[in-house]
Amino acid sequence: MKLHALAIGGLLACASPAQAIKIEIRYDYDTNGFFNQPGSKEALRKVADYFETLIHDQLLSINPATDGGGTWSANFPNPGGSNTITLSNLVVPANTLIVFAGGKSIPGSTIGQGGYGGYGWSGTQTWGNRVAGRGQAGALATPKTDFAPWGGFITFDTDVSNWNFSTDFPGSGTMPFVPIALHELGHLLGIGTAGSWDAKISGGLFTGTSAVQSYGASVPLDASGDHWRDDGACVGPDGHNPANPLNVLSKAYGSFNAAHGYAQIAIMDPSFCNAGAFFKVFTDLDIAGLRDVGWQVDPPARFLTAQYLPSQPFSFSWPSTTGTTYRLQTSTSLDTGWSSVSTQAGDGTVQSFSPSLATSGRRFFRLNTNPLPPAPAPAMAAAAIAPADEEPAAPTFAPPSQPCECYSGLSHDCP
Repeated sequence: MKLHALAIGGLLACASPAQAIKIEIRYDYDTNGFFNQPGSKEALRKVADYFETLIHDQLLSINPATDGGGTWSANFPNPGGSNTITLSNLVVPANTLIVFAGGKSIPGSTIGQGGYGGYGWSGTQTWGNRVAGRGQAGALATPKTDFAPWGGFITFDTDVSNWNFSTDFPGSGTMPFVPIALHELGHLLGIGTAGSWDAKISGGLFTGTSAVQSYGASVPLDASGDHWRDDGACVGPDGHNPANPLNVLSKAYGSFNAAHGYAQIAIMDPSFCNAGAFFKVFTDLDIAGLRDVGWQVDPPARFLTAQYLPSQPFSFSWPSTTGTTYRLQTSTSLDTGWSSVSTQAGDGTVQSFSPSLATSGRRFFRLNTNPLPPAPAPAMAAAAIAPADEEPAAPTFAPPSQPCECYSGLSHDCP
């Protein structure tokens, strides 16, 4: 639960503590210097920060020196070359994803790639479960209901000469970095790649509970099943075509200077038209996809506007997301007596409410958000060493995901 409070006559913000996922970006294999370009690392950091504000989950560390039970190796496509990188006993801190980023010449029209990393392990089964599931039982289940990678890779095309690393202005005649990085990190986080994504595909449709709630029906996918469906056509100055049923439309989540709730083709489709006045950003549907993959998603609660004048009507507005319930509460005391004056289920729009309350004296308001129930704490959260009498299990290897590719065409920008 998170709270955001406002007092008539003053502001007060507060939030209950929650464990956010940390995304550690590493440039070990950026051998072609893509991220030497001014603003590039800063832009990728802000994209990673965006996901850190959304995802609150619990992942065990992977460290043979302290967690015990065996050894392991991480493997992933080289983001700066054509080979596969294998790292022995990579140390992955708890609640952390490691992302290896780089750039290289990518053949054809593909300008971005991303995916989660693979692994190999040897030792006890307890250790193997830790490497494969990081304490998330659903990541080990059949069919899979959760996703808990150690991290992965993203890479960008060095043949593109007009990258735009701005984080708030799309620009004109440039290749926007922020939407592509959002798209590729979405693949690393399991959209279109995780087993828990694949388990929810039926007849070319994605049937995840949160996505269906957001979209209003099972969501059509492209032929690969890795993306929402896209019709490949650009209509209108912003490329949005609400009248075309082939486009998968949703509502933008306000970020990177984009307005919350405006109509946008969902970012996890294989291509998109120029974003116009705003960057193309994650939408309500894309966030729902993260939930369905298994992440505990808890977008920050905040008031967008709180307008009030003495003895006159006043109103509150806030950005909402599907899967979260918003309760506007009030009290004449900051400590006690809180009561709800409005309860609304998030739907991706900017929601609002104008209380009809006497405003004589001091009155406090707060926005209370209740996301979907969090997953239980990992069973091995405090267990570092496997039982001494546990026999070694057979070594296991799991390949990384195939790179999800992002295409640009004559009338499209990626992703």
